Amino acid sequence: MHTGITYDSRKVKPDYIFVAIPGLKQDGAEFVPQAIKAGATLIVAEKDIPLPSGVELKIVPSARKALAEMSAEFYGHPSKKLKLIGITGTKGKTTTAFLVQSVLNTAGFKAGLIGTVNFPMTTPESSDLQAELARQVSEGYTHCVLEVSSHALAQDRVHGCYFAVAIFTNLSHDHLDYHKTTAEYLAAKKKLFEMLDHDAIAIINIDDKASVSLIGAVKGEVFSYGLEEARHELRNTKFNDADAAVVAVEIRENEMAVVINGVEVRTPLIGTHNAYNLTAAFQCGLALGLRQAVIKEGIEKVKVIPGRQEKIVKEPFTVIVDFAHSPDSLQKLLETYKLVAQGRVILVFGCPGDRDRAKRPIMGEIAARLADEVIITTDDPYSEEPESIIEEIMKGVRGTGDGTRIKKIVDRREAIKAGLALAKKGDILLIAGRGHEKFQDFKGKKVPFDDKEVVEELFQSGKN
Repeated sequence: MHTGITYDSRKVKPDYIFVAIPGLKQDGAEFVPQAIKAGATLIVAEKDIPLPSGVELKIVPSARKALAEMSAEFYGHPSKKLKLIGITGTKGKTTTAFLVQSVLNTAGFKAGLIGTVNFPMTTPESSDLQAELARQVSEGYTHCVLEVSSHALAQDRVHGCYFAVAIFTNLSHDHLDYHKTTAEYLAAKKKLFEMLDHDAIAIINIDDKASVSLIGAVKGEVFSYGLEEARHELRNTKFNDADAAVVAVEIRENEMAVVINGVEVRTPLIGTHNAYNLTAAFQCGLALGLRQAVIKEGIEKVKVIPGRQEKIVKEPFTVIVDFAHSPDSLQKLLETYKLVAQGRVILVFGCPGDRDRAKRPIMGEIAARLADEVIITTDDPYSEEPESIIEEIMKGVRGTGDGTRIKKIVDRREAIKAGLALAKKGDILLIAGRGHEKFQDFKGKKVPFDDKEVVEELFQSGKN
């Protein structure tokens, strides 16, 4: 009888199953000796590995799929014991997840959440995911909202999960360092909808052009949502005519009102992108048979999402900390606050290293075009030199023909300090790219750094 399953040799205990996953940088097979020393009695791998007597070897076509399937079996298929709601898309996963969880909890259910804010990876590796789902089942949770990243889908981390609902938010430029092409990126997202059984529900943003491909992959019912239209596609004998029709969106500096099906929902989460997130959550509630009054209450309870447009008011100006780290998300952030700012919009941002390099000049161009003042700084450089990343961002800035409003400050703390010093009455200072993250990564060395904490420290020290 095996006592556990893992892909991490450091977590192996006596009588564990160790699955050797081939990685981009390291092959799990290299850690088999360490796993055996720690007590592993079954090794699962994609190739033959010499093992000592008493240790069994199972060769499989895909170690990742085997890890997912064996983990689901080991933990008793927990995704079948609660309603699992998966959310995928380039942007909006975290905000939509928080909104859906709040709606479910308001309706009287006990809903868990797994995602970017509370786990090291947006979607945990399959064995960690199944363990967390099993924990939630044992603690009486009835629902779980799961952020499903494209990496997770490509790497079969959610293989073996049974989704009651899958939500698609949008598709835009990101992660092309991993997926290589937009077509591959879309194919990864599509896998979530191909996984759905006939009795599952798909909720898809019909305003996004990728929706056509995704809708075609769904076997069961489809609820579309959008700010332009929404429709319900009856695919089977189940009947539910709930559609979220958005009538109006009114955006102000501190609040947004969205009218859906005649119900006005007010939220401090402003911007057109958040109108989409809110509508997705509303549609999810309707698809699950919840009353509109309950859905409205659940959405309105959410006042802030960690690292997503988190507001820090320092009279007479405002600071916003946000996770925007793709061209589209940065553009949406800037457009939202340009619309409501009484003064200038000042932007502090950078791009991470070892990631999609093509987006750096694009984000530089967007920043220079939409922000009144821009300070380009360091994000997570990983193995790259911060100065070289900043220089690639600057290529896009130079393309605008206007570098007078642009500053380069490599040290992120100093960059934030400079942004605060620039801010005057009515200005909005946007600090983008990292959001809720607590560390910066310099060639593998993690250095504590939290944008929000740094802003508050600088306020308190009076060094702004």
